[in-house]
Amino acid sequence: AYLHKIGREIPELSAVLHQANLLSSEMIHFIHQMAYYITFEVMECGWDRLVKQIDTAETLEDVIQAHDEFLTTVLTRALLDERSVEVRNQLRTIYDRIIEFQNILDKLYQDTLAELEARHSAAAMIELRSKDGDYGTTQEEQNKDADRRRDFLKSKLSSAKANLRIVSLSYQDMVRTFLFQLTCSNDESLQCLSFRLDFNQHYKDKDSRLSRPLTFSHRRMSVMNSSVTSTPRSFAD
Repeated sequence: AYLHKIGREIPELSAVLHQANLLSSEMIHFIHQMAYYITFEVMECGWDRLVKQIDTAETLEDVIQAHDEFLTTVLTRALLDERSVEVRNQLRTIYDRIIEFQNILDKLYQDTLAELEARHSAAAMIELRSKDGDYGTTQEEQNKDADRRRDFLKSKLSSAKANLRIVSLSYQDMVRTFLFQLTCSNDESLQCLSFRLDFNQHYKDKDSRLSRPLTFSHRRMSVMNSSVTSTPRSFAD
């Protein structure tokens, strides 16, 4: 948020901030949907089913079996079982890209803050000298100021743009692969997750694998049809 405030004083930031905002929106959506899925679709729904089974259990064996089913379901749907190693690793790489994106923004913030302070300092010095009746700046100082601004634009901003583009391409490719893995799952909950993560078909339109019959499109229609008879909570934000 502070970068946007600085952007008002350094208009050269606008292109980089726009690029960062687009990627940030994708990542925030992904994080929110994954958090909702784990918290409600996996944990809360699984716990609710376990409680109902325990309430109707007639023997200790029934309680143990219900608990075992609960643990198995949670581990599977949370991608923590042995069969989900590949999908879990893919998810981890996605979060690695998100952390990398944060690091890029942190460095951009530090570089931009330093540039802003330098501009403020130069402007304050000019104003002070002018009040004393002296020249606001010298040719040497102007040259140094121009060199610093040039370095900021061509080196630091350009580097940030390039790094953001690399992270963006890598992140989107990893998400598309993750979606494909989900749609190929036999677990209906994971299939629904793929729909939640790409409800507007943003990634499907960029990856032919997600348009193949019996994968993404077929799963999407199944999810949409089943949502008619399910509670709205399954697809709540």
